[in-house]
Amino acid sequence: MSTSQHSPWERELAAPSFRSLYALTVAVAVLVAGDVVFWWLGWESLRNPLGFNLSLLAALLGGGRIVYNALTALLEGDVGADLALAVALVAALVLREYWVAAEVVLIALVGESLEGLTYARTHRELQRILELRPKTVRVRRGEDVREIAIEQVQPGDIVVVRPGERVPVDGTVVSGRSSVDQSTLTGESLPIDKGAGELVYAGTLNQFGALDIRTDKVGDQTTLGQVIQLVAKARRNKAHVERVADRLAKYFLPAVLLLALGTFAATNYATWQQIAAGGSATLRWMPTLAVLVVACPCSLILATPAAMMAALAWLARRGVLTTGGKAVERLASVTRFAFDKTGTLTVGKLELADCVACGPHAADQVLAWAAAAEQSSEHLIA
Repeated sequence: MSTSQHSPWERELAAPSFRSLYALTVAVAVLVAGDVVFWWLGWESLRNPLGFNLSLLAALLGGGRIVYNALTALLEGDVGADLALAVALVAALVLREYWVAAEVVLIALVGESLEGLTYARTHRELQRILELRPKTVRVRRGEDVREIAIEQVQPGDIVVVRPGERVPVDGTVVSGRSSVDQSTLTGESLPIDKGAGELVYAGTLNQFGALDIRTDKVGDQTTLGQVIQLVAKARRNKAHVERVADRLAKYFLPAVLLLALGTFAATNYATWQQIAAGGSATLRWMPTLAVLVVACPCSLILATPAAMMAALAWLARRGVLTTGGKAVERLASVTRFAFDKTGTLTVGKLELADCVACGPHAADQVLAWAAAAEQSSEHLIA
């Protein structure tokens, strides 16, 4: 099926690609590591191939992305952590502190790569919803049954669903009888018997018998389609893990710049006096650079996406679907949860937790009588 046939919410959940980001991060890391190793071994010729320092190459290679993102956000009125990184990067390059510049770039790229991993992990969980929607459908046309694409089904069509297949539409059973697993939509752990005149929903699993279903709703109008639309909207509005540094940057960055300016003025006070007296002196820039680099929110850039990735992975392993980092952040302020039914919390396996006898007989005796009365029953509780 071509991309043009995908509905808008399917395109919203299309797999993002972070390969270029990962490749750039690895390349910068290799260059920085090579510079450190060659310096330690004293191989200056390898540190500066063709007179071009490896750290400078790493800073320029990865720094372009940081500066571009910072300027783009600034033009949109968004002051974030990228701007603080860009300021420190440019200052280090101007003062020829190439290894410092490369270090800032590497930390920023590692943090962004962790965000990418978090996004990709969440996306894989969201894609499971789309897997509930069959790609093709068998439609009864007179005495014939034809297999067509799901997009071609129209309300009123009679859809044939065999045992073990997922229901492709919301509709009404016109013939056949079966048990349908609706846990994907309702959380109910036990299958529901369905016969003529009863409603079934897209994405549910037909277990035993064949069903002929009259189509009532298709595509975006089905219950499953509405769920996917909600998830797609949440994914669009909360596409990236929010970083603590971004929230603080609008207050933090001006304070850092003022502090750096004050440091520059204080450390060069004597120099200014010499210049005013007609002498010659060299301005001291390193303390100012130190303030800018140390004030970079590198730890926050790394810590927040790493924590989010760990949290989302933990939730995914336990079957909890999340729409992004902001949803996880809001859990810190949650004091109560409301669940619609027990099926949402149970695992679908009934157990006898306890037996309390209300009469003169012992609990074991009551259980024995209950077992004797129910021994021929096929009910799950029996």
